[in-house]
Amino acid sequence: MRHMRRRAASKRGRPALLLVLLPAVWVLSSCQGGGGPVAADKPPEEAVIRMMLVQNTGDPPLPGIVPELEKKTGKRLGITWVPENLYSDQMVSALANGILPEVLSVKAVDLKHPSVVNAVRSGGFWEIGPYLSRFPLLTRYLDPDILHNGSYFGRIYGLYWERPVSRQGIQYRKDWLERLGLAEPRTVEELYRVLRAFTFDDPDGNGKQDTYGLVDRNDLVYGAFRNLAVYLGAPNGWALQEEGLVPDFYSEAYMDAMKFMRRLYNEGVMNADFTVTSKSQQEERFVRGEAGMMITNIVASGNQDKMSKLNPKAVIGIQNRLSGPQGDRVWGGPGFGGLFLFPKSSVKTEQELLGILDFFEQTLSADVHNLLSFGIENKHYTLLENGNVKIWPDTKALREREVEPYTTALRLVQIPYLSQDKLSASQERVNEMTADNKTIAVADPTTALVSPVQAERGNELGEIITNATYLYILGQLDDAGFAQERKRWEAAGGTQVIRELNESYKESQQRKQ
Repeated sequence: MRHMRRRAASKRGRPALLLVLLPAVWVLSSCQGGGGPVAADKPPEEAVIRMMLVQNTGDPPLPGIVPELEKKTGKRLGITWVPENLYSDQMVSALANGILPEVLSVKAVDLKHPSVVNAVRSGGFWEIGPYLSRFPLLTRYLDPDILHNGSYFGRIYGLYWERPVSRQGIQYRKDWLERLGLAEPRTVEELYRVLRAFTFDDPDGNGKQDTYGLVDRNDLVYGAFRNLAVYLGAPNGWALQEEGLVPDFYSEAYMDAMKFMRRLYNEGVMNADFTVTSKSQQEERFVRGEAGMMITNIVASGNQDKMSKLNPKAVIGIQNRLSGPQGDRVWGGPGFGGLFLFPKSSVKTEQELLGILDFFEQTLSADVHNLLSFGIENKHYTLLENGNVKIWPDTKALREREVEPYTTALRLVQIPYLSQDKLSASQERVNEMTADNKTIAVADPTTALVSPVQAERGNELGEIITNATYLYILGQLDDAGFAQERKRWEAAGGTQVIRELNESYKESQQRKQ
């Protein structure tokens, strides 16, 4: 990430120019003034709150609601959107260079990245826990348990942006299932039979064997593997046993999941190139009808819209429960998608920090929260006489560029100040399954724990097990070979990680007493 500079405005009031030399897009509205002299009878304008946010859409969001957001909060915003697939690298680069915005988003998957943990440990971020009681809405609406899940060394450094505990499940071609006369899979073994039928029984009816059951991607966490492992009884990352915390890849169920995927791979029931297939490529191939299932999540509306344009008769079904040896289980997240952290190199004083926290406090007020959730009335939605929100289909594209990116990236929690008038049947089903998943979710007991060795060598250690898992699935490692790679992980620092996480767990339990 290159340096970001502000050019001062001239005495004639020319707007300040914010230069950002980044492969991202800045949204900067109402940015007047700068470094020029300030008249004695006019207070200095408040500094821009710069934010680095995750761009989950293909195109950079439009300013849309930003001017209104600035007006309602009294804050000036400078937002850098970084594409999701580039975000982690950009964040690490920013931390390494020390050139940081006032608000840095850190995705949940990166919270234990060595760069982040070391920055926290060295005092690079503000500890915000002691200040939260000054903000009644933050105190009221932020869940203490989720704040704890995002803590470091027992202290709160970040505001979380809420995500459901689990939206894991499967998306499958319901029309193919019906054509083949099969029932929706309810167990892992039934899932296997459906995948074989989608591969070998001509589910699209074109007389050719040109489909396969599962399309997967190069992601052992958010792709098929962790879903299958937890279905089969594996821990979610780590297990808390009598002897203490133990990694998931020590479990027999983890081995069972690798064997299950090897079976799919050997039989040609899944895409052979899954180790080099990205998320977007996976979804594109599913939408095109190359495969009948993704084991990923239950949010299928976007894929259904794309698929319907190519094949109006195509229907996607979703399912969240698949029974395994230990019953119905899904892997669950910490309840957030990431944290907003506040670098001391950019937020110099306590007063500046309080001003930024005040911005987030205001996002929880009814007026601002409704703006972040639904957009601008009579532009993005209509308010009905019954007080509910009506979202019209013809505003969909506009909302996707001007509202929804801010909802996803900037809203802390969902508060039902307003309710949508009528949800589609598919959205109702997603909501029901998401709520149901919360009742069967398996948590990672190490979410709020930190191991110094893991922070320093986490990438190196993770690659050992990731590569070994892929090689096992591809048939290039057997049980003995995988056990050898596990020993290599232990020798490279894994044994220390186990010890340190267990020590961290004991300390966390003592703090609760």
